[in-house]
Amino acid sequence: MPELPTDPVGGVACLGEPLVLAGAETDLHLAGAQAELHLAGAEANVAAGLVAWGIPASFVGRLGDDAHGALIRSELTERGVDISAVEIDPTRPTGYYSKVTAPDEVGEPRSVSRYSRAGSAASAMEPGFLDSAPVVSAFGRASVVHCSGITPALSDTCRAMMRRLLTDRPGITGLVSFDVNWREQLWPDGDPAEVIALANLADIVLVGADEALRVAGTDDPVALRRILPNPETLVIKDGAEQAIAVDRTGEVIVVPALRVDVVEPVGAGDAFAAGFLSGVVLDEDPESCLRRGHIGAAVTLTVVADSAPPPPDASIEHLLDCTDGEWAATAVSEAGFTVCGSRR
Repeated sequence: MPELPTDPVGGVACLGEPLVLAGAETDLHLAGAQAELHLAGAEANVAAGLVAWGIPASFVGRLGDDAHGALIRSELTERGVDISAVEIDPTRPTGYYSKVTAPDEVGEPRSVSRYSRAGSAASAMEPGFLDSAPVVSAFGRASVVHCSGITPALSDTCRAMMRRLLTDRPGITGLVSFDVNWREQLWPDGDPAEVIALANLADIVLVGADEALRVAGTDDPVALRRILPNPETLVIKDGAEQAIAVDRTGEVIVVPALRVDVVEPVGAGDAFAAGFLSGVVLDEDPESCLRRGHIGAAVTLTVVADSAPPPPDASIEHLLDCTDGEWAATAVSEAGFTVCGSRR
């Protein structure tokens, strides 16, 4: 794992665009009045997930001065996320979206999302945003600054901000984590070169195997390491199969995914990131970090919302310390974790 700062108490600062998730049956233009609304957005999900793991987290970004923005601020605060580095835009709106889940061609749940985020408050972030006093403070306290490939797709100014963040690292004293989070609908030209270049500037890179195929043309760990040689740690998430961590020396750590009765898949990648980063902040070994990622993803896969709290501490302790055989025998459903026939 990358070398951590000596004091991990600062936790993680997550930079990005928070969103409101509206009920799937609701017209997005009526969402504020009719739908059940929830906190969403990749980096916001990671921040909330980290706090659920017991890791201090702050959110860095911009929101509109509207009902959706107020809901996000309220939910982040309620979940224990520090929002002192959230800037309010008096004119631009807060982004939101809905999703519909249906079986794919092999019967697995698949979600289709409909976004309303063009011209959002977050899309107005620009390089100078990183110099505001609250942002400088949040970055200075953090052991890890977490960001993703979604933010540079929001606007030209966001792209310039992300280049500065990863190149100059203004005010950042800890590590930088980058989740590729490739979204075709946000990159109309389909060119992933910008995301690859940004990822190669980070210390920790997380990427789904399916994303790796789309942005790099391969999901092979050795080949990906040639494309992304600079990060200290490359994590490849292969859905229901496994997660792989590869360091600069080429050492590969593989942890199989838990068996999960999937209810809804959106948010699992963010939950994996939160679990993994909780282990990084606690200076755990790569296998434990990967197990934490799988645990976080598993509980989120069993709920309709974009996030879910990890299991009780006793269950986490058992899952982190259990043998490979016990890990492989663990099943996860809405009812909880079942290990060799015993409920945890």
